[in-house]
Amino acid sequence: MRARILEAARRRFFQEGYARVTMDELARELGMSKKTLYQHFPTKAALAAAVMEAFRSQVAEGLGRIFEDLTLSLPERLARAFAEAAHHLRQIEKPFLEDLARFLPDVWAETERFRSETIARLLGGALREGQAAGFIRTDVPVEILLRSFQAVAECLVTPAALMELPYTLPEMIRLVIQLLFEGMLTDTARGDFRKALDAIASGENLTT
Repeated sequence: MRARILEAARRRFFQEGYARVTMDELARELGMSKKTLYQHFPTKAALAAAVMEAFRSQVAEGLGRIFEDLTLSLPERLARAFAEAAHHLRQIEKPFLEDLARFLPDVWAETERFRSETIARLLGGALREGQAAGFIRTDVPVEILLRSFQAVAECLVTPAALMELPYTLPEMIRLVIQLLFEGMLTDTARGDFRKALDAIASGENLTT
């Protein structure tokens, strides 16, 4: 019964938003009394919190399974992990994210904490492995790479940013990943930029 309630609430919350869904509607959809529904979840906020807890567990399980699959190369694991995250996040529409920040700040704060810890644990380990294997550049410390990724995620993968920008959550994730793993510059420009940085570091005059 609890699993049925969570599944129905998750679908409605993710698609319509937290504010627009009522416990009366959920009870009718599930064919039960509101009293029975409240026996499992005393408030709508408690139900939303349980939905997000189950969602976070599902995401963590899927990502962990991919990163632990050593039959795949590191680039394959990274690509599959990002695809897995996008698959889950595609279920969530913007109204629910906006409602999380507005009506359930504690739930959103827990989701942000989960995101930060997951990035540090899984991506941090992958970056260290990648540097050791020659897949990831070694001239920038892992701590800087990791914090850069976390900082961008904290600024862009938020309800406020998603409300302002014309992108879905999976699209935003993909753009962030492309920027951080492929860079902003073209191959040609990257070489010129590196020369300029080297010149600055050595104290040369860039105009000569």
